Amino acid sequence: MKHFYATVLSVITLTLSQFSIAQSGPNLLGAKGTFSAPFITVNANAASCATSGQSYSPVGNIGNALSVYGNSGNSLPASAYDYTASSGGLNPEFTYTIIKNIGDANGGNCIKPEWRGKDHTGDGGYFMAVNGAPNTTKSPIFYEIKSIPVCPGTKYEFSAWVLNILPKNHPSAKAGSEPNISFKVITSAGTQTIATSGPIAYTNSATWVKVSGIFIASQTDNLVNLQVVNATAVAQGNDLGLDDISFNVVESNITLSGANGGAAMGPTCEGTSFNVNFKVSDITHTNVWYKWQVSKDGGANYVDSSLGAQQAAFSGDNYTLPLAFNNVSTDMNGYKYKLIVSTSVAGLTSPGCTNVNEYTLIVNACAPTPVTLTSFNGKYNNNSAYLDWQTSQEINNDHFEIYKSTDGNNFSQIAVVKGAGYSNVVKNYSFIDNSVGNSPVVYYRLKQVDGNGKFTYSSIVRISTGGKMGIEVFPNPFVNNFTASFTANKNAEAQMTLRNSVGQPVMVRTIKVIKGSNSINVTGLPSLNTGMYYLSISNDDINYINKLQKN
Repeated sequence: MKHFYATVLSVITLTLSQFSIAQSGPNLLGAKGTFSAPFITVNANAASCATSGQSYSPVGNIGNALSVYGNSGNSLPASAYDYTASSGGLNPEFTYTIIKNIGDANGGNCIKPEWRGKDHTGDGGYFMAVNGAPNTTKSPIFYEIKSIPVCPGTKYEFSAWVLNILPKNHPSAKAGSEPNISFKVITSAGTQTIATSGPIAYTNSATWVKVSGIFIASQTDNLVNLQVVNATAVAQGNDLGLDDISFNVVESNITLSGANGGAAMGPTCEGTSFNVNFKVSDITHTNVWYKWQVSKDGGANYVDSSLGAQQAAFSGDNYTLPLAFNNVSTDMNGYKYKLIVSTSVAGLTSPGCTNVNEYTLIVNACAPTPVTLTSFNGKYNNNSAYLDWQTSQEINNDHFEIYKSTDGNNFSQIAVVKGAGYSNVVKNYSFIDNSVGNSPVVYYRLKQVDGNGKFTYSSIVRISTGGKMGIEVFPNPFVNNFTASFTANKNAEAQMTLRNSVGQPVMVRTIKVIKGSNSINVTGLPSLNTGMYYLSISNDDINYINKLQKN
Protein backbone atom coordinates (compact mmCIF):
# COMPACT_ATOMS: atom_id res chain seq x y z
CA MET A 1 0.00 0.00 0.00
CA LYS A 2 1.33 3.48 -0.78
CA HIS A 3 0.98 6.16 1.87
CA PHE A 4 2.00 9.39 0.14
CA TYR A 5 0.15 12.37 -1.03
CA ALA A 6 1.08 13.13 -4.59
CA THR A 7 3.29 14.41 -7.18
CA VAL A 8 5.10 15.56 -10.22
CA LEU A 9 7.10 15.53 -13.48
CA SER A 10 4.41 15.33 -16.10
CA VAL A 11 4.66 12.55 -18.63
CA ILE A 12 1.19 12.24 -20.11
CA THR A 13 -1.80 14.60 -19.97
CA LEU A 14 -5.33 13.23 -20.21
CA THR A 15 -8.30 15.54 -20.70
CA LEU A 16 -11.83 14.73 -19.49
CA SER A 17 -10.98 11.07 -19.26
CA GLN A 18 -11.00 8.01 -17.07
CA PHE A 19 -7.58 6.47 -16.32
CA SER A 20 -7.12 2.72 -16.55
CA ILE A 21 -3.53 2.08 -17.66
CA ALA A 22 -2.53 0.39 -14.42
CA GLN A 23 -3.83 -0.22 -10.95
CA SER A 24 -4.40 2.92 -8.88
CA GLY A 25 -4.69 3.15 -5.13
CA PRO A 26 -7.35 5.05 -3.17
CA ASN A 27 -7.42 8.83 -2.86
CA LEU A 28 -4.29 9.62 -0.87
CA LEU A 29 -5.52 13.11 -0.03
CA GLY A 30 -8.52 11.60 1.77
CA ALA A 31 -10.76 14.22 3.37
CA LYS A 32 -8.54 17.04 2.08
CA GLY A 33 -9.60 16.26 -1.46
CA THR A 34 -13.28 15.63 -0.76
CA PHE A 35 -13.91 18.81 1.27
CA SER A 36 -14.77 16.72 4.32
CA ALA A 37 -14.21 16.88 8.09
CA PRO A 38 -11.89 17.52 9.83
CA PHE A 39 -10.58 19.87 7.13
CA ILE A 40 -14.04 21.32 6.47
CA THR A 41 -16.38 22.18 9.35
CA VAL A 42 -19.87 23.70 9.43
CA ASN A 43 -20.02 27.50 9.30
CA ALA A 44 -22.48 28.29 12.10
CA ASN A 45 -22.48 31.98 11.08
CA ALA A 46 -23.61 31.42 7.49
CA ALA A 47 -26.70 33.27 6.27
CA SER A 48 -29.83 31.55 7.61
CA CYS A 49 -31.42 31.48 4.14
CA ALA A 50 -28.48 29.37 2.97
CA THR A 51 -29.13 26.77 5.68
CA SER A 52 -32.92 26.81 5.80
CA GLY A 53 -33.49 23.05 5.85
CA GLN A 54 -34.89 22.92 2.30
CA SER A 55 -33.64 20.32 -0.21
CA TYR A 56 -31.50 23.03 -1.86
CA SER A 57 -30.41 24.52 1.49
CA PRO A 58 -29.98 21.63 3.95
CA VAL A 59 -29.05 22.27 7.56
CA GLY A 60 -25.28 22.72 7.85
CA ASN A 61 -25.17 23.55 4.16
CA ILE A 62 -22.21 25.95 4.30
CA GLY A 63 -18.68 24.96 5.33
CA ASN A 64 -15.96 27.20 6.70
CA ALA A 65 -13.30 28.76 4.48
CA LEU A 66 -10.17 27.05 3.17
CA SER A 67 -6.74 28.10 4.48
CA VAL A 68 -5.31 31.51 3.67
CA TYR A 69 -3.74 31.51 0.21
CA GLY A 70 0.06 31.60 0.19
CA ASN A 71 0.61 29.75 3.47
CA SER A 72 3.59 27.43 3.12
CA GLY A 73 4.38 24.03 4.53
CA ASN A 74 0.90 23.12 5.78
CA SER A 75 -0.25 20.77 2.99
CA LEU A 76 -3.78 22.13 3.45
CA PRO A 77 -6.20 23.38 0.77
CA ALA A 78 -6.17 27.17 0.21
CA SER A 79 -7.69 29.67 -2.25
CA ALA A 80 -6.68 33.07 -3.63
CA TYR A 81 -10.37 33.92 -4.07
CA ASP A 82 -12.62 35.70 -1.53
CA TYR A 83 -14.66 33.40 0.70
CA THR A 84 -18.35 34.11 1.32
CA ALA A 85 -21.18 32.60 3.37
CA SER A 86 -23.72 35.41 3.03
CA SER A 87 -26.96 35.84 1.09
CA GLY A 88 -26.03 36.82 -2.46
CA GLY A 89 -22.39 36.46 -1.50
CA LEU A 90 -21.44 34.71 -4.74
CA ASN A 91 -22.84 37.47 -6.97
CA PRO A 92 -19.48 39.32 -7.11
CA GLU A 93 -16.80 37.80 -9.31
CA PHE A 94 -13.68 36.28 -7.75
CA THR A 95 -15.56 34.62 -4.84
CA TYR A 96 -16.06 31.09 -3.59
CA THR A 97 -17.88 29.14 -0.91
CA ILE A 98 -17.87 25.60 0.47
CA ILE A 99 -21.37 24.16 0.14
CA LYS A 100 -23.36 20.92 0.06
CA ASN A 101 -26.19 21.93 -2.28
CA ILE A 102 -26.49 25.20 -4.16
CA GLY A 103 -29.69 24.40 -6.05
CA ASP A 104 -31.84 21.59 -7.41
CA ALA A 105 -35.21 21.01 -9.10
CA ASN A 106 -36.95 22.52 -6.05
CA GLY A 107 -35.16 25.86 -6.16
CA GLY A 108 -31.89 27.73 -5.76
CA ASN A 109 -29.86 28.73 -2.77
CA CYS A 110 -29.88 32.39 -1.73
CA ILE A 111 -26.09 32.54 -1.86
CA LYS A 112 -26.42 32.32 -5.68
CA PRO A 113 -30.03 31.53 -6.75
CA GLU A 114 -29.41 30.73 -10.44
CA TRP A 115 -26.73 28.06 -9.87
CA ARG A 116 -27.47 24.32 -9.69
CA GLY A 117 -25.37 21.52 -8.23
CA LYS A 118 -24.55 19.41 -5.20
CA ASP A 119 -21.44 17.55 -4.02
CA HIS A 120 -20.10 14.96 -6.43
CA THR A 121 -19.08 12.47 -3.73
CA GLY A 122 -22.73 11.66 -3.03
CA ASP A 123 -22.33 11.39 0.74
CA GLY A 124 -24.07 14.66 1.64
CA GLY A 125 -20.73 16.41 2.03
CA TYR A 126 -19.33 19.64 0.59
CA PHE A 127 -17.86 20.88 -2.68
CA MET A 128 -16.22 24.15 -3.74
CA ALA A 129 -18.43 26.58 -5.70
CA VAL A 130 -16.51 29.32 -7.54
CA ASN A 131 -17.47 32.55 -9.32
CA GLY A 132 -14.51 32.96 -11.68
CA ALA A 133 -12.23 35.95 -12.08
CA PRO A 134 -13.69 38.79 -14.25
CA ASN A 135 -10.36 39.71 -15.89
CA THR A 136 -6.68 38.84 -15.96
CA THR A 137 -5.79 41.33 -13.24
CA LYS A 138 -7.17 38.83 -10.73
CA SER A 139 -5.35 35.64 -9.77
CA PRO A 140 -6.53 32.55 -11.68
CA ILE A 141 -5.56 30.28 -8.74
CA PHE A 142 -8.77 29.29 -7.01
CA TYR A 143 -7.33 26.18 -5.29
CA GLU A 144 -3.85 25.38 -3.99
CA ILE A 145 -2.05 22.85 -1.78
CA LYS A 146 1.60 23.51 -0.93
CA SER A 147 4.40 21.27 0.32
CA ILE A 148 3.01 17.87 -0.70
CA PRO A 149 5.47 15.02 0.04
CA VAL A 150 6.49 12.94 -2.99
CA CYS A 151 8.60 9.85 -3.63
CA PRO A 152 11.31 9.71 -6.34
CA GLY A 153 10.59 7.85 -9.55
CA THR A 154 7.00 7.04 -8.59
CA LYS A 155 4.11 7.33 -11.01
CA TYR A 156 0.86 9.06 -10.02
CA GLU A 157 -2.54 10.04 -11.34
CA PHE A 158 -3.99 13.42 -10.43
CA SER A 159 -7.71 13.92 -10.99
CA ALA A 160 -10.66 16.04 -9.91
CA TRP A 161 -14.34 16.41 -10.80
CA VAL A 162 -15.46 19.72 -12.30
CA LEU A 163 -18.94 21.15 -12.78
CA ASN A 164 -20.17 24.00 -14.97
CA ILE A 165 -22.51 25.31 -12.34
CA LEU A 166 -24.52 27.74 -14.50
CA PRO A 167 -27.45 26.09 -16.39
CA LYS A 168 -27.36 26.14 -20.19
CA ASN A 169 -30.64 28.06 -20.41
CA HIS A 170 -29.29 31.03 -18.41
CA PRO A 171 -28.69 34.26 -20.45
CA SER A 172 -25.06 34.42 -19.29
CA ALA A 173 -24.31 30.89 -20.56
CA LYS A 174 -22.55 32.01 -23.74
CA ALA A 175 -19.88 30.36 -25.87
CA GLY A 176 -16.41 31.42 -24.76
CA SER A 177 -17.43 32.01 -21.15
CA GLU A 178 -17.17 28.36 -20.05
CA PRO A 179 -14.68 27.62 -17.25
CA ASN A 180 -11.46 26.03 -18.50
CA ILE A 181 -9.28 24.66 -15.73
CA SER A 182 -5.72 23.36 -15.58
CA PHE A 183 -3.74 21.52 -12.93
CA LYS A 184 -0.23 22.83 -12.37
CA VAL A 185 2.58 21.29 -10.35
CA ILE A 186 5.40 23.51 -9.08
CA THR A 187 8.84 22.04 -8.35
CA SER A 188 12.33 23.45 -8.05
CA ALA A 189 12.61 22.94 -11.83
CA GLY A 190 9.63 25.19 -12.51
CA THR A 191 5.89 24.95 -13.20
CA GLN A 192 4.34 22.21 -15.31
CA THR A 193 0.77 21.81 -16.54
CA ILE A 194 -0.19 18.17 -16.08
CA ALA A 195 -3.85 18.24 -17.16
CA THR A 196 -6.29 20.64 -18.85
CA SER A 197 -10.06 20.33 -19.02
CA GLY A 198 -10.78 22.47 -22.06
CA PRO A 199 -14.07 24.44 -21.94
CA ILE A 200 -16.52 22.75 -19.54
CA ALA A 201 -19.78 22.75 -21.49
CA TYR A 202 -23.02 24.28 -20.21
CA THR A 203 -25.77 21.74 -19.48
CA ASN A 204 -29.36 22.06 -18.31
CA SER A 205 -28.83 19.53 -15.53
CA ALA A 206 -25.75 19.67 -13.29
CA THR A 207 -23.15 17.31 -14.82
CA TRP A 208 -19.83 16.55 -13.17
CA VAL A 209 -16.86 15.84 -15.46
CA LYS A 210 -13.62 14.10 -14.49
CA VAL A 211 -10.32 15.68 -15.48
CA SER A 212 -7.12 13.68 -14.96
CA GLY A 213 -3.44 13.47 -15.84
CA ILE A 214 -0.53 11.11 -15.30
CA PHE A 215 2.90 12.15 -14.06
CA ILE A 216 6.09 10.77 -12.48
CA ALA A 217 7.73 12.20 -9.38
CA SER A 218 11.04 14.01 -9.87
CA GLN A 219 14.24 12.35 -8.67
CA THR A 220 15.33 15.55 -6.89
CA ASP A 221 12.23 17.11 -5.32
CA ASN A 222 10.79 15.82 -2.02
CA LEU A 223 7.97 18.38 -1.90
CA VAL A 224 5.78 19.89 -4.62
CA ASN A 225 2.99 22.48 -4.80
CA LEU A 226 -0.29 21.97 -6.63
CA GLN A 227 -2.40 24.75 -8.16
CA VAL A 228 -5.79 24.54 -9.88
CA VAL A 229 -6.31 27.52 -12.17
CA ASN A 230 -9.07 28.81 -14.44
CA ALA A 231 -7.87 30.03 -17.84
CA THR A 232 -11.19 31.81 -18.52
CA ALA A 233 -11.46 35.41 -17.23
CA VAL A 234 -14.83 37.00 -18.10
CA ALA A 235 -17.43 38.88 -16.07
CA GLN A 236 -20.39 36.67 -17.10
CA GLY A 237 -20.51 32.88 -16.95
CA ASN A 238 -17.24 31.28 -15.97
CA ASP A 239 -18.77 29.62 -12.86
CA LEU A 240 -17.71 26.20 -11.64
CA GLY A 241 -17.75 23.54 -8.96
CA LEU A 242 -14.77 21.45 -7.81
CA ASP A 243 -14.87 18.19 -5.83
CA ASP A 244 -13.12 14.88 -5.16
CA ILE A 245 -9.59 16.05 -5.80
CA SER A 246 -7.51 12.89 -5.84
CA PHE A 247 -3.86 11.86 -5.82
CA ASN A 248 -3.63 8.18 -6.69
CA VAL A 249 -0.45 6.18 -6.85
CA VAL A 250 -0.26 4.15 -10.06
CA GLU A 251 0.82 1.05 -8.25
CA SER A 252 2.68 -2.04 -9.21
CA ASN A 253 0.06 -4.76 -9.22
CA ILE A 254 1.22 -7.54 -6.86
CA THR A 255 -0.88 -10.68 -7.18
CA LEU A 256 -0.60 -14.00 -5.36
CA SER A 257 -0.95 -17.50 -6.77
CA GLY A 258 -0.14 -21.10 -5.92
CA ALA A 259 2.96 -22.88 -7.18
CA ASN A 260 1.17 -24.12 -10.31
CA GLY A 261 -0.44 -20.80 -11.18
CA GLY A 262 -3.78 -21.47 -9.44
CA ALA A 263 -5.19 -19.59 -6.48
CA ALA A 264 -2.82 -18.92 -3.61
CA MET A 265 -2.93 -21.49 -0.81
CA GLY A 266 -5.85 -20.97 1.54
CA PRO A 267 -6.16 -22.71 4.90
CA THR A 268 -3.73 -25.66 4.89
CA CYS A 269 -2.97 -28.68 7.02
CA GLU A 270 -0.26 -29.06 9.62
CA GLY A 271 2.89 -30.59 8.12
CA THR A 272 2.22 -29.26 4.59
CA SER A 273 4.98 -27.79 2.38
CA PHE A 274 4.15 -25.48 -0.53
CA ASN A 275 5.03 -22.26 -2.37
CA VAL A 276 3.07 -19.02 -2.78
CA ASN A 277 4.11 -16.93 -5.78
CA PHE A 278 4.12 -13.12 -5.61
CA LYS A 279 3.86 -11.71 -9.15
CA VAL A 280 4.83 -8.04 -9.56
CA SER A 281 3.43 -6.31 -12.67
CA ASP A 282 4.74 -2.83 -13.47
CA ILE A 283 4.64 -1.27 -16.94
CA THR A 284 7.18 1.37 -15.85
CA HIS A 285 9.74 -1.26 -14.70
CA THR A 286 10.70 1.08 -11.83
CA ASN A 287 9.88 -1.00 -8.74
CA VAL A 288 12.85 -3.35 -9.01
CA TRP A 289 13.91 -3.45 -5.33
CA TYR A 290 12.16 -5.71 -2.84
CA LYS A 291 12.34 -7.25 0.61
CA TRP A 292 10.32 -9.71 2.70
CA GLN A 293 8.83 -9.15 6.16
CA VAL A 294 7.03 -11.45 8.59
CA SER A 295 4.62 -10.72 11.44
CA LYS A 296 3.97 -13.26 14.18
CA ASP A 297 1.41 -11.12 16.03
CA GLY A 298 -1.39 -10.80 13.48
CA GLY A 299 0.09 -7.79 11.70
CA ALA A 300 0.81 -5.58 14.72
CA ASN A 301 4.58 -5.75 14.14
CA TYR A 302 6.71 -6.81 11.16
CA VAL A 303 10.36 -7.92 11.07
CA ASP A 304 12.58 -7.79 7.98
CA SER A 305 13.82 -11.06 6.52
CA SER A 306 17.51 -11.77 7.02
CA LEU A 307 17.91 -11.61 3.23
CA GLY A 308 17.51 -7.81 3.32
CA ALA A 309 17.04 -5.68 0.21
CA GLN A 310 17.27 -7.49 -3.11
CA GLN A 311 16.95 -6.49 -6.76
CA ALA A 312 14.65 -8.27 -9.19
CA ALA A 313 14.88 -8.61 -12.98
CA PHE A 314 11.80 -7.98 -15.09
CA SER A 315 10.68 -10.47 -17.71
CA GLY A 316 8.52 -8.30 -19.90
CA ASP A 317 6.43 -6.22 -17.51
CA ASN A 318 6.55 -8.75 -14.66
CA TYR A 319 8.70 -10.67 -12.24
CA THR A 320 7.65 -13.50 -9.91
CA LEU A 321 9.05 -14.22 -6.44
CA PRO A 322 8.27 -17.57 -4.74
CA LEU A 323 7.73 -17.71 -0.98
CA ALA A 324 8.46 -21.23 0.31
CA PHE A 325 6.73 -22.85 3.30
CA ASN A 326 8.11 -26.09 4.73
CA ASN A 327 6.35 -28.35 7.23
CA VAL A 328 3.99 -25.69 8.61
CA SER A 329 2.51 -26.09 12.08
CA THR A 330 -0.54 -24.77 13.94
CA ASP A 331 1.81 -22.54 15.97
CA MET A 332 2.27 -20.52 12.74
CA ASN A 333 -1.48 -19.96 12.31
CA GLY A 334 -2.13 -16.28 11.49
CA TYR A 335 1.47 -15.41 10.59
CA LYS A 336 1.60 -12.71 7.89
CA TYR A 337 4.25 -12.64 5.14
CA LYS A 338 4.69 -9.35 3.32
CA LEU A 339 6.43 -8.48 0.05
CA ILE A 340 7.52 -4.84 -0.21
CA VAL A 341 8.68 -3.35 -3.52
CA SER A 342 10.05 0.11 -4.29
CA THR A 343 12.05 2.14 -6.79
CA SER A 344 15.16 2.22 -4.56
CA VAL A 345 16.78 0.60 -1.54
CA ALA A 346 16.05 3.73 0.50
CA GLY A 347 12.40 3.59 -0.57
CA LEU A 348 11.99 0.14 1.03
CA THR A 349 12.29 1.76 4.47
CA SER A 350 9.77 4.54 3.78
CA PRO A 351 6.09 3.55 4.10
CA GLY A 352 5.23 6.28 1.61
CA CYS A 353 7.43 4.85 -1.17
CA THR A 354 6.39 1.23 -1.31
CA ASN A 355 3.90 -1.16 -2.88
CA VAL A 356 2.86 -4.04 -0.65
CA ASN A 357 0.93 -7.28 -0.67
CA GLU A 358 0.86 -9.95 1.97
CA TYR A 359 -0.10 -13.57 2.52
CA THR A 360 -1.66 -14.82 5.74
CA LEU A 361 -0.90 -18.41 6.75
CA ILE A 362 -3.86 -20.34 8.14
CA VAL A 363 -2.91 -23.78 9.50
CA ASN A 364 -5.43 -26.33 10.75
CA ALA A 365 -4.84 -29.61 12.52
CA CYS A 366 -6.85 -31.07 9.61
CA ALA A 367 -8.78 -33.73 11.39
CA PRO A 368 -12.12 -33.45 9.56
CA THR A 369 -14.35 -31.08 11.52
CA PRO A 370 -17.79 -30.82 9.89
CA VAL A 371 -18.69 -27.58 11.67
CA THR A 372 -19.28 -24.56 9.43
CA LEU A 373 -18.30 -21.34 11.21
CA THR A 374 -19.89 -18.48 9.26
CA SER A 375 -18.72 -15.53 11.38
CA PHE A 376 -16.57 -14.57 14.35
CA ASN A 377 -16.80 -10.94 15.49
CA GLY A 378 -15.57 -8.90 18.41
CA LYS A 379 -16.34 -5.51 19.97
CA TYR A 380 -14.90 -3.57 22.91
CA ASN A 381 -16.96 -1.38 25.24
CA ASN A 382 -16.59 -0.22 28.83
CA ASN A 383 -13.59 -2.42 29.69
CA SER A 384 -15.15 -5.61 28.27
CA ALA A 385 -14.68 -7.55 25.04
CA TYR A 386 -17.87 -8.90 23.45
CA LEU A 387 -17.36 -11.91 21.19
CA ASP A 388 -20.02 -13.53 19.03
CA TRP A 389 -19.89 -16.25 16.41
CA GLN A 390 -22.30 -18.23 14.26
CA THR A 391 -22.45 -21.70 12.75
CA SER A 392 -24.65 -22.90 9.88
CA GLN A 393 -24.00 -26.63 10.44
CA GLU A 394 -22.73 -28.75 13.32
CA ILE A 395 -21.94 -32.47 13.32
CA ASN A 396 -20.51 -33.95 16.51
CA ASN A 397 -19.52 -30.48 17.80
CA ASP A 398 -18.59 -30.87 21.47
CA HIS A 399 -17.45 -27.37 22.41
CA PHE A 400 -15.62 -24.16 21.56
CA GLU A 401 -12.51 -23.08 23.44
CA ILE A 402 -11.83 -19.34 23.54
CA TYR A 403 -8.20 -18.24 23.46
CA LYS A 404 -6.80 -14.80 24.25
CA SER A 405 -3.47 -13.07 23.57
CA THR A 406 -1.96 -9.64 24.12
CA ASP A 407 0.72 -10.03 21.43
CA GLY A 408 -1.12 -11.99 18.71
CA ASN A 409 1.37 -14.85 19.11
CA ASN A 410 1.08 -16.47 22.53
CA PHE A 411 -2.52 -17.50 23.26
CA SER A 412 -3.99 -18.92 26.44
CA GLN A 413 -7.41 -20.49 26.99
CA ILE A 414 -9.87 -18.34 28.95
CA ALA A 415 -13.24 -20.08 28.51
CA VAL A 416 -15.21 -23.00 27.10
CA VAL A 417 -18.63 -22.70 25.44
CA LYS A 418 -20.67 -25.86 24.86
CA GLY A 419 -21.54 -26.66 21.24
CA ALA A 420 -24.90 -27.81 19.89
CA GLY A 421 -23.62 -31.28 18.98
CA TYR A 422 -25.68 -31.86 15.86
CA SER A 423 -27.53 -29.08 14.03
CA ASN A 424 -28.45 -28.10 10.46
CA VAL A 425 -29.81 -24.65 11.36
CA VAL A 426 -28.05 -21.40 12.23
CA LYS A 427 -26.72 -21.32 15.80
CA ASN A 428 -25.50 -18.15 17.52
CA TYR A 429 -22.94 -18.07 20.33
CA SER A 430 -21.48 -15.30 22.47
CA PHE A 431 -18.99 -14.71 25.26
CA ILE A 432 -18.06 -11.62 27.28
CA ASP A 433 -14.51 -11.20 28.54
CA ASN A 434 -14.76 -8.88 31.53
CA SER A 435 -11.02 -9.19 32.25
CA VAL A 436 -9.53 -7.48 29.23
CA GLY A 437 -6.78 -5.85 31.29
CA ASN A 438 -4.63 -2.85 30.39
CA SER A 439 -3.22 -4.03 27.06
CA PRO A 440 -4.01 -1.53 24.24
CA VAL A 441 -4.76 -4.45 21.90
CA VAL A 442 -6.10 -7.94 22.59
CA TYR A 443 -6.47 -10.90 20.24
CA TYR A 444 -9.02 -13.74 20.34
CA ARG A 445 -9.51 -16.97 18.43
CA LEU A 446 -11.77 -19.99 18.68
CA LYS A 447 -10.80 -23.63 18.82
CA GLN A 448 -13.70 -25.80 17.73
CA VAL A 449 -13.42 -29.34 19.20
CA ASP A 450 -15.35 -32.44 18.04
CA GLY A 451 -16.61 -35.15 20.33
CA ASN A 452 -13.68 -37.35 19.24
CA GLY A 453 -11.11 -34.65 20.07
CA LYS A 454 -10.47 -33.44 16.53
CA PHE A 455 -10.28 -29.65 16.27
CA THR A 456 -9.72 -26.60 14.08
CA TYR A 457 -8.96 -22.93 14.73
CA SER A 458 -10.84 -19.83 13.60
CA SER A 459 -9.27 -16.70 12.22
CA ILE A 460 -7.93 -14.18 14.75
CA VAL A 461 -9.99 -11.19 15.89
CA ARG A 462 -7.89 -8.14 16.86
CA ILE A 463 -9.58 -5.64 19.21
CA SER A 464 -8.21 -2.21 20.16
CA THR A 465 -8.97 -1.06 23.70
CA GLY A 466 -7.47 2.41 23.35
CA GLY A 467 -7.50 5.14 20.72
CA LYS A 468 -8.25 4.76 17.05
CA MET A 469 -6.25 2.02 15.37
CA GLY A 470 -7.34 2.71 11.80
CA ILE A 471 -8.75 -0.27 9.95
CA GLU A 472 -7.30 -3.74 9.54
CA VAL A 473 -8.49 -6.60 7.36
CA PHE A 474 -7.83 -10.25 8.16
CA PRO A 475 -7.08 -12.49 6.36
CA ASN A 476 -5.44 -10.48 3.59
CA PRO A 477 -5.34 -11.90 0.93
CA PHE A 478 -8.84 -13.33 1.32
CA VAL A 479 -10.71 -16.03 -0.58
CA ASN A 480 -14.43 -15.95 0.29
CA ASN A 481 -14.71 -13.71 3.36
CA PHE A 482 -12.71 -11.46 5.67
CA THR A 483 -12.94 -9.58 8.97
CA ALA A 484 -12.63 -5.78 9.18
CA SER A 485 -11.43 -4.39 12.54
CA PHE A 486 -11.67 -0.68 13.40
CA THR A 487 -12.68 1.78 16.10
CA ALA A 488 -15.46 4.37 16.30
CA ASN A 489 -16.30 7.25 18.61
CA LYS A 490 -20.04 6.55 18.88
CA ASN A 491 -22.84 4.08 18.25
CA ALA A 492 -24.14 4.62 14.72
CA GLU A 493 -24.71 3.14 11.30
CA ALA A 494 -21.96 3.27 8.67
CA GLN A 495 -21.65 2.47 5.00
CA MET A 496 -19.27 -0.33 4.06
CA THR A 497 -18.19 -0.30 0.42
CA LEU A 498 -15.91 -2.70 -1.44
CA ARG A 499 -14.52 -1.30 -4.71
CA ASN A 500 -12.51 -2.94 -7.44
CA SER A 501 -9.15 -1.63 -8.68
CA VAL A 502 -10.78 0.98 -10.95
CA GLY A 503 -13.03 2.33 -8.18
CA GLN A 504 -16.30 0.62 -9.10
CA PRO A 505 -18.38 -0.52 -6.10
CA VAL A 506 -18.94 -4.29 -6.04
CA MET A 507 -20.55 -4.43 -2.58
CA VAL A 508 -22.33 -1.76 -0.53
CA ARG A 509 -23.78 -2.53 2.91
CA THR A 510 -25.09 -0.61 5.89
CA ILE A 511 -23.55 -1.86 9.14
CA LYS A 512 -24.05 -1.01 12.79
CA VAL A 513 -20.96 0.15 14.70
CA ILE A 514 -20.53 0.76 18.40
CA LYS A 515 -18.41 3.21 20.33
CA GLY A 516 -15.01 1.61 20.76
CA SER A 517 -13.56 -1.34 18.89
CA ASN A 518 -15.49 -3.18 16.18
CA SER A 519 -14.60 -6.37 14.33
CA ILE A 520 -17.03 -7.19 11.51
CA ASN A 521 -16.99 -10.51 9.67
CA VAL A 522 -17.83 -9.89 6.01
CA THR A 523 -19.43 -12.91 4.33
CA GLY A 524 -21.80 -13.51 1.44
CA LEU A 525 -19.66 -11.59 -1.02
CA PRO A 526 -20.61 -11.52 -4.71
CA SER A 527 -18.52 -13.45 -7.22
CA LEU A 528 -15.24 -11.52 -7.43
CA ASN A 529 -12.33 -11.75 -9.83
CA THR A 530 -8.82 -12.24 -8.48
CA GLY A 531 -7.09 -8.92 -7.90
CA MET A 532 -6.86 -5.86 -5.68
CA TYR A 533 -9.88 -4.29 -3.94
CA TYR A 534 -10.41 -1.31 -1.63
CA LEU A 535 -12.64 -1.45 1.46
CA SER A 536 -14.06 1.76 2.90
CA ILE A 537 -16.16 2.25 6.04
CA SER A 538 -17.53 5.71 6.65
CA ASN A 539 -20.12 7.90 8.33
CA ASP A 540 -19.95 11.37 9.89
CA ASP A 541 -17.51 10.04 12.52
CA ILE A 542 -15.17 7.64 10.68
CA ASN A 543 -13.66 7.39 7.22
CA TYR A 544 -11.47 4.31 6.81
CA ILE A 545 -9.90 2.87 3.66
CA ASN A 546 -7.84 -0.30 3.34
CA LYS A 547 -6.45 -2.29 0.43
CA LEU A 548 -6.95 -6.05 0.22
CA GLN A 549 -6.16 -8.83 -2.23
CA LYS A 550 -8.70 -11.37 -3.53
CA ASN A 551 -7.17 -14.76 -4.35
